[in-house]
Amino acid sequence: MKKTLKIAGAILLAAIVFQAGRTIWASGLLKNLEPHVNGSFEVVKSIPGAEDITIDPATGIALISSFDRRKKLAGEAVKGAVFALHFQEQPPIVTDLTAGFDQQDFSPHGISLYTDPVDGSKWVFVVNHRDIGHVIDIFQLKDSILVHSETIESEHFVSPNDVVGVGRRQFYFTNDHGSRGGISHLKDFLMIGTGQVGYFDGNQVEILDKGILYANGINITQDGMYLLVASTTGRSIRVYQRNPFEKLCEISCGTGVDNIELDEGGNLWVGAHPKLFAFLDHAKKAESRSPSQVLKIEFHDPTVPAEVSEVYLNDGNPLSGSSVAAVFRDYLLMGTVFEDGVLVLKRDEE
Repeated sequence: MKKTLKIAGAILLAAIVFQAGRTIWASGLLKNLEPHVNGSFEVVKSIPGAEDITIDPATGIALISSFDRRKKLAGEAVKGAVFALHFQEQPPIVTDLTAGFDQQDFSPHGISLYTDPVDGSKWVFVVNHRDIGHVIDIFQLKDSILVHSETIESEHFVSPNDVVGVGRRQFYFTNDHGSRGGISHLKDFLMIGTGQVGYFDGNQVEILDKGILYANGINITQDGMYLLVASTTGRSIRVYQRNPFEKLCEISCGTGVDNIELDEGGNLWVGAHPKLFAFLDHAKKAESRSPSQVLKIEFHDPTVPAEVSEVYLNDGNPLSGSSVAAVFRDYLLMGTVFEDGVLVLKRDEE
């Protein structure tokens, strides 16, 4: 009996050591960082918690999801916004597109811009963490305002993180976890995936895939054939065929990938967290800095290996906790989860 207990104890200890090693590896705790930047930049302030950014390719104007999470965590009432940033102007111009949206608990997270190919109308999808529950709000972009169209509710919006519109009322979304609460964070530590990918076809919501290690950003390729989903603790981007829905491959990124944007050439641009424990500490207190990282991924066909390159890295300054990188011509915009401001980088020619 004692021998059996010793063997069981040894196996348990080995399992704990193995799991701790997996977690440390995934967190990037031991990674050596060499900050670098190619070009000149400025930080445009008064845009707190610019967690997601997408750029209208027709106008070169950035749409920014903004929510002051530190004030919310401090117990203050906060109304978020979707801003337009005219970043090519000097000085840059910031406009609140949702100033007239009468919803005091508006808490935007992931956003997406869809342009109807039939009439050119523009539709903005917003993950909204309301006090009464999580919803997806759909707006029509008209001139310099967002006109609310409708709110989509579903029991499947458990922990929605990001959304990508594929029609006026159709969208894919991610749940970063399959449930809310402490058990989800424990599973994160144990590297047990509970994230999900879902689809709303205009009538009903369906969960398409489960068990993802922190499902985060989501987007589609320019040709519309493939769905892209960031797995933050999985340190990869999952590639799905849309029709019929099927997982095809994963793009290994070696870092905590967050939101996914595309440039005019179809390349992926990803904001990332190279040291996840540092980001968790930064989430608790602003003075703890978390490195910000931007990846460029050349991906066009799942049969051809993707090329992943790091185009920006800082030590947590001037902005910590990068969650998104959006590119237009030679401009790169980077947003963060908690900081005030958007980094606007004018890139040098490569």
